[in-house]
Amino acid sequence: MSVRGNRRRRSLALLCWLVFAAGLLVQLLSPHLKVSNGAFVIPPKMTAGRNAIRLDEVVARQRRMQLLSVLLTVGGALGLAFLYRDILIGEPRGDVANRSRNQLAVIPREVRIQARDEKP
Repeated sequence: MSVRGNRRRRSLALLCWLVFAAGLLVQLLSPHLKVSNGAFVIPPKMTAGRNAIRLDEVVARQRRMQLLSVLLTVGGALGLAFLYRDILIGEPRGDVANRSRNQLAVIPREVRIQARDEKP
């Protein structure tokens, strides 16, 4: 693989890891509403107050955050799976795949070492 191809592969892998981490971070930092019997449970603190709180906006925001988190996490995971498919599947890539296993494990049988003539 060329230097440009290797750099591109590393930058794509970094991008996929960042997208995946961003999805997890959105999930971690988003406000969590409890769900009971298929409906969101709004805490009494949100409804008790002078300012009117639009519950439909709170629920819509929660759903948008969940959707964003899913899209980022799944997108990053699919990108990583595509980039690391050779490792996941177990097949070697590139020029290594073109060589036989015997050629990869070749050790020279004979090494000649020439000694210098020593002068007393």
